[in-house]
Amino acid sequence: MRQASTVKRTTLKTSTPKNRVEIPLPSTTCSKEDLYQKIAEKAYQLYVARGYADGYDVEDWAKAEKIVKGA
Repeated sequence: MRQASTVKRTTLKTSTPKNRVEIPLPSTTCSKEDLYQKIAEKAYQLYVARGYADGYDVEDWAKAEKIVKGA
């Protein structure tokens, strides 16, 4: 089974026999503050889903980063 590519492209390249066209793709980046907020919200959701069990904050944060960043 092939694994999906993790390379992010900023343009879409298509070819025709006579010319090549590059189409810009919309940016999917966000500010550091927005990224931090999204990770914090997801980590809290994981905490709630665990039944508010303490002691898993680092694990929740790491998992939330993976989910939010799509890693």
